[in-house]
Amino acid sequence: MKKQWKRLAALSSAAVMAAGTLLYFPTDTLQNISWGITASAEETGAVTWNEDNLTWTLDAEGTLTISGSGAMKDYAYNTNNSPAYNNSNIKKVVIEDGVTSIGEYAFQSCTGLTSIKIPKSVTNIGECAFYRCTDLKSIEIPDSVTSIGNYAFSDCTSLTSITIPSSVKSIGNGVFSKCNKLTVYLENGSALTSESLGVDASKIRTYWNEDSLTWTLDAEGTLTISGTGAMKDYFHDSPATQKKDIVKKVVIEEGVTSIGDYAFFGYSSLTSIEIPESVTSIGIYAFFNCTGLKSITIPKSVASVGDKAFSGCIALKEVLLEGGSTLTSENFGEVADKVVTRWNEGELTWTLTADGTMTISGTGAMKEYYGSDNSPAYYNSKIKKVVIENGITSIGAYAFSGCTNLASIEIPSSVTSIGNGAFSDCSSLTDITIPSSVTSIGDHTFYGCNSLTGITIPESVTSIGASAFYDTPWLTNKQKENNSLVIVNGILIDGTVCSGEVTIPDGVTSIGNSAFFGCSNMTSINIPKSVTSIGNGAFSICTGLTSINIPENVTSIGNGAFQRCSNLASIKIPDGVKSIEDNAFYECTGLTGITIPESVTSIGKFAFYNCTGLTSIEIPEGVTSIGEYAFDSCNKLASITIPSSVTSIGVGVFNHCSSLKEVLLENGSTLTSGNLGANESQIGTYWNEDNLTWALTADGTMTISGKGAMKAYNWDSGSPATQEKDSVKKVVIEDGVTSIGDYAFFDCNSLTDITIPSSITSIGICSFYNCSNLASIAIPSSVTSIGDDAFSGTPWLTNKRQENDSLVIVNGILIDGRTCSGEVTIPNNVTSIGESAFFNCIGLTNISIPKSVTSIGDSAFFNCIGLTNISIPKSVTSIGNYAFYKCISLTDITIPDSVTSIGDYAFYKCNSLTDITIPDSITSIGNYAFCNCTGLTSIKIPKSVTNIGEFAFSGCGDSLEITVSCDSTLTKKAFGDASEKVKYRHSLVKTDAKDATYTEVGNVEYWTCENCKKHFLSDETDAEVAKEVELSEIVKPVPVQVATATTQIKCVYDQDMDEIDLQDYVKNADAVGGVSVKVATGSTMLDGMQLDGSKLSGKPTKVYTNGKDVTFTFTAKNGNTANLTLNFLVAKADPTVKVAVDGDTHTEGDLVSELKLILSGNNTKGLAEIISEIKALTAGENTLTWKFTPEDSENYNVVTGTVVVNAQTTTTTTTTTITTTTTNETTSTKKATTTNETTATTEETTATSGTTSATKATTVTSGTTATTKATATTNETTATTEETTTKNETTATTEGTTTTNEATATTEETTTTNETTEETTTTTSETSATTGETTTNETTVATKASTVTTNETIATTEETTTTNETTATTATSGTTATTSATKATTTNETTSTTQTTTSASSTESTSATSATTITTAATTSVTNIADEDLCSWAINDYQKKTGVTPANAEITARSEETCEITLTDENGNVLDIYTIDPKTGTGTDSSNVEVNLPQTGNNSMTNWLLCVGAAMFMAFGFGAVKASGVLKRKEDE
Repeated sequence: MKKQWKRLAALSSAAVMAAGTLLYFPTDTLQNISWGITASAEETGAVTWNEDNLTWTLDAEGTLTISGSGAMKDYAYNTNNSPAYNNSNIKKVVIEDGVTSIGEYAFQSCTGLTSIKIPKSVTNIGECAFYRCTDLKSIEIPDSVTSIGNYAFSDCTSLTSITIPSSVKSIGNGVFSKCNKLTVYLENGSALTSESLGVDASKIRTYWNEDSLTWTLDAEGTLTISGTGAMKDYFHDSPATQKKDIVKKVVIEEGVTSIGDYAFFGYSSLTSIEIPESVTSIGIYAFFNCTGLKSITIPKSVASVGDKAFSGCIALKEVLLEGGSTLTSENFGEVADKVVTRWNEGELTWTLTADGTMTISGTGAMKEYYGSDNSPAYYNSKIKKVVIENGITSIGAYAFSGCTNLASIEIPSSVTSIGNGAFSDCSSLTDITIPSSVTSIGDHTFYGCNSLTGITIPESVTSIGASAFYDTPWLTNKQKENNSLVIVNGILIDGTVCSGEVTIPDGVTSIGNSAFFGCSNMTSINIPKSVTSIGNGAFSICTGLTSINIPENVTSIGNGAFQRCSNLASIKIPDGVKSIEDNAFYECTGLTGITIPESVTSIGKFAFYNCTGLTSIEIPEGVTSIGEYAFDSCNKLASITIPSSVTSIGVGVFNHCSSLKEVLLENGSTLTSGNLGANESQIGTYWNEDNLTWALTADGTMTISGKGAMKAYNWDSGSPATQEKDSVKKVVIEDGVTSIGDYAFFDCNSLTDITIPSSITSIGICSFYNCSNLASIAIPSSVTSIGDDAFSGTPWLTNKRQENDSLVIVNGILIDGRTCSGEVTIPNNVTSIGESAFFNCIGLTNISIPKSVTSIGDSAFFNCIGLTNISIPKSVTSIGNYAFYKCISLTDITIPDSVTSIGDYAFYKCNSLTDITIPDSITSIGNYAFCNCTGLTSIKIPKSVTNIGEFAFSGCGDSLEITVSCDSTLTKKAFGDASEKVKYRHSLVKTDAKDATYTEVGNVEYWTCENCKKHFLSDETDAEVAKEVELSEIVKPVPVQVATATTQIKCVYDQDMDEIDLQDYVKNADAVGGVSVKVATGSTMLDGMQLDGSKLSGKPTKVYTNGKDVTFTFTAKNGNTANLTLNFLVAKADPTVKVAVDGDTHTEGDLVSELKLILSGNNTKGLAEIISEIKALTAGENTLTWKFTPEDSENYNVVTGTVVVNAQTTTTTTTTTITTTTTNETTSTKKATTTNETTATTEETTATSGTTSATKATTVTSGTTATTKATATTNETTATTEETTTKNETTATTEGTTTTNEATATTEETTTTNETTEETTTTTSETSATTGETTTNETTVATKASTVTTNETIATTEETTTTNETTATTATSGTTATTSATKATTTNETTSTTQTTTSASSTESTSATSATTITTAATTSVTNIADEDLCSWAINDYQKKTGVTPANAEITARSEETCEITLTDENGNVLDIYTIDPKTGTGTDSSNVEVNLPQTGNNSMTNWLLCVGAAMFMAFGFGAVKASGVLKRKEDE
């Protein structure tokens, strides 16, 4: 260690000295030092050093070559430096063969050195040989080297790898000091260790060179095999076998082509392996007994797997084959069941396991598979089940097509679409559930799934493609429903088996692709307005279809929608349809006309191919493309119009159109006859000019059609006619055009003929200007306006001037008088003087205008310099622009008050005008209207003028005063440079002074302006000088006196309150001259009330039972105020409600609780209920009290009332039934018979042993009441039972008496039913009551009985008898030879007879008990316990549990099965809420604790004690009877 430190110190000292030496020498001196150099760089481009037996040569590229033979000399730090020392220009070192060693410090500090080649002749690398070569990244040491000196590679900070062969036996200290990135590769068998290398063990790798491959094992157990070519075959001796227990992972790099036999035999710690695509085979036993291997992925490049390659791999769960592999599970022997095939398809992974399950995982859309691009599952018969994992958003086209054994598929909620043919020909698929995330199903999706019977399609699906379910049993079954129309989620997907007239039901939103394909039996179809789209081929080959009405809501019609509908004559395509798709009307040979809407932008290929009936078609503006052969073979097509928007047109569009005469192209179209396949003579041009169309044919005829006005043009931006002026010979304007625009036919010198229709009302400026060959024009009487120079330069106008004293008049319009002179009188039939009529007529001196004239056109008297005066009649309403421009001699003009505007330049430079009166009718004065009127001295602008144009008075004389009304909206700025001449003046009216009174204002003398209403103390009219004053309204001060005490106003919620005039509360209203009223600050108006002046009215919209104060402030004219507070007491309103009972017929005994109430006339929601204590109706009138509880309890009262219900008396007839019962050895018989579609339940309780007990049971069924009374007497004991049964408006009364006197008890019973007498005798022999089965006279009764014996008595407790869908239940309890209770139920049109025999066992006597037969046509049900009983019992129950007695109990909610009883204290606070069954009285309280109201609330213990006492009493009585010998005597008899 001490020696090492000495060396480091020496190195440091040398470095410092060298640096100092270099700094000492001047730069030019350093450059001239030879360092033993034999040739200069300038001469050879290289530097050479001769070092003993070796030559060092550094070339210009930085490569240092060392050649020669023998050992390289050792160098010393600072004292003896090598040629390479500290030379950063050296990039590469090549040591040639023959050099046997690398000397000490040979390449020290070569910081630019990146690589070095060491030959196999080198055996030794000296100390610090590569010290501080900081750019050196890797180095490979040949296997000739045996020793490496101290610090040989120290401070090589970029060194990442070095390969050391096993030949190196000696290595110095600190060889790799500070090489922090270094990984050392030691050849297998090397004696070096991490300690000897000074390198962490994790940075050391072991390698084997095996022919062309290298096996490298790192410290973590990763074995990497690199190189190119085949791996050799082994037999338990592969390179890493000796270290197999630490090999955990094998990475075979690309380039290795095979895995040899036994390559990884017994690698028990191996858990994973990476095999590249370059491997084509795996040898025998290659992975034998790799017991830790869990999975392996085999690329599709592997074509063969050797025998037992994976035998003994007991942990192996998965052998993964890449998609496209030719291997099968048979290639893998005993792990065949672990074989899984995997395909990577974009972002998705497809995995097929040996059991036939295909799993697709990943995220995103599945790709579409078309043509030769087949999916991994395409026609794969091994697939039995498909599982698509969540995250996949679509199922691609033909993804599972032809999977003939696919029987199950799981589609996740992430999938939104299923592509075309996705499951086509999956013949084993029987049912499928489509998740609600799916919105579209493609064409042929389930085509040919001939076992598919069940399909669940969610409502989310909005698109279903053509033949999606074709050839499936599911579709066949659906076609048999709904008139052969199959509709799914509003999509009509199939109607192919329809015939005749078909009506699609409303609600269908789209007609699916191929929905009626080939439906030749359909003749017409009605499509509802709900349909918005018609799919591809929807009506294709519907040859019987003659007409179809497509509703306006349809926006798309698919490809081939009507192709080959050969009998379809006409069709209107609705607005909104954007395109006519390919083949849409292909071979619709019967089609004669079609209207294409303006919404269409494209016409597809073959769209109208072979439509032999079409004669003309107009393509609207907006269509940009016409597909190839679109109108091919339309041999009757004579004309077609193509707009300039069409920029693309396919080949053969008009092929074989033999009748085509005219193709009109819109002006600017880039199409040519060559594009169209038409002759040049067939092609014309048209222009769409706003709402009009201009069409010019090859013969020079310009036709203008359309509706409305023609647009105005300019001479330099001409109309279509002007653009083609040399070609236009004839113009035809069609009816509907309303005007001829400015410059419409300007300079059309070839025009000789024009037709103007009666729809034209105006002809614009220069319309026919300079049409030098137009000699004849017929102007219809409809024309009322003709523009300036409309016909100038035409022979027609020249001819007209020679008529009528140089005045040219058309339809009352004087259009030309320019050649006139002197005094001119315009005839009375003239209504207007046209534009420029007397333009530049300098000879005109005076003109007389008749009252018939209403307007003077623009420039009418322009530059008439001889005109001196003119009188404009009151009939004229407007003076046009330039009307009197430069009429310099005009001295006088009168503008009538009928004129509303003066046009621009109207009187420009009329120098002789001195003053002019502008009437109040004028609202605007145009630009330059009076400009340069230098003689003008005064002009008054009325208030009516709101607009003055620019420079209207510019250039007028300095003496001009422009008077403007003070209240004019015009500012001086409006007058421009004439603003200094403007005076605003008031129009004043005087008011005399007067004194003030208590009620009237006094004032001083003042003047008021009539216009602006301002007040002044003088009569000065100049608005800028006059000073406005404020007149104060002064009255004598009088205080306001109002009611001082708070006044209460009573009113009712939502009812109109009587209007209150608050003035009535002012005591001295006359004295103060009236007051104004408002709600006082801080107070708010009552809700719903309005204050109009002093009148208060309205209806309150909120209840104030305690009143609400509203304070009002009264203000007098003198400013005095007073407040008044009113208290409004707003009471709740009574709801207006009428209550009636539903139905006209009611019968006595009907339960009041079941009556249905009808509400009418109520103005609020609420609940009505009967609150009378009457439980059942009695015959005749029943007055019932009802209560109505409003929902809006804050604003409405609870109200009560009565309703009268009439109940009918039951009609009664008598039938006598005698039943005789014979009993051997003491028999007691009961017989119950029930008929007439009824369930009857009878409960009867008899108490014995000398006690009288009364029991009451009520049954309600079908509005009928039956009453049965039975009395049984046994010795000194009487039991009375009262029972009520209701059925069919009939009352049956049964009375029976039983007497027992030591002998046989006989019962005689009379039953009344429909006037029929029936006698029945029943004999029972040797019958006993048993727990199993009782047979009596050919009747079998199933009996479940429990027998209780008390005092020598046997009683049957419960018995159930069933006959013919009828259940009869008999409950019998008895003590001391007495039957206590019987219950029987019978239903469904069946007569059920129940016989019960009770045998009393006695050693001394036998007791015969009566049998009673009851016949009833009634249904008996368990009724609800009365509300008051439930409430009373609930109060008792709560008091017993808590010690607190509730003040009130009320049923607050009710349903069929439960009711809620709310218990409250005296303040209305809720104590508890019971939820109770109204039939049993049982339930729970709010703490979910069980309650039984009949037990706790009805004092059941007391009742029980009374019953026990009664029983004991009867027992004693019976004992007394027995002791008396009465029973014995009866027995003897």
